[in-house]
Amino acid sequence: MTTQTWLAFFVTETALSLVPGPAVLYVVGQAMRHGAPRAFAANLGILSGNTLYFLLSAFGLAAVVAAAAPLFVAIKWLGVAYLAWLGIAEWREALRGAGLRTSAVRGTPAPFAMWRQGVLLQLANPKAILFFTALLPQFVDPAQAVAPQIAVLALTSVASEFAVLAGYAWVAARGSRALHANPRYARCTGAAAGTCLIGAGIGLALAQRH
Repeated sequence: MTTQTWLAFFVTETALSLVPGPAVLYVVGQAMRHGAPRAFAANLGILSGNTLYFLLSAFGLAAVVAAAAPLFVAIKWLGVAYLAWLGIAEWREALRGAGLRTSAVRGTPAPFAMWRQGVLLQLANPKAILFFTALLPQFVDPAQAVAPQIAVLALTSVASEFAVLAGYAWVAARGSRALHANPRYARCTGAAAGTCLIGAGIGLALAQRH
């Protein structure tokens, strides 16, 4: 792999990560609702899903996985339903006037739960499947050993997307924290978090593999 190829991948990966999609909206929603630490766990879950796809790509199994259409359609719609359910729950609390205060009552989700949700979201994302089956091979030189190239691209992708998602989470958490003291604004923040989760579900529903 040449330096030019690596730079092209880095720019492409960063640009794609910056575009708000299901992953960004999910992390932002969790950051607004539960703070940056829980969003950090969700971020790691999304990156874990990507890492699994990189491993499959290294062993030449990504195309086989992509061909299992019925399985991934089922996973996708389960993910859509779950995100919509979370978003509607946030909206119901906001409309009842509960705002962010109910987090202390019902408990903040455990980091592992946030991580698991992030993994499932990314594995169910058709855009991720498209990236690993169509775009990623464009940056791999078949004349050289494939596994080391995939490893370099994986590390680059994880570092880049982690920074982007962490940045989104930090801004969202900081903005919502400033509004916690005002119940009215707290309700708005809860509604915004719910909207982000529903938006993530809609984005997942509309995403296509081709």
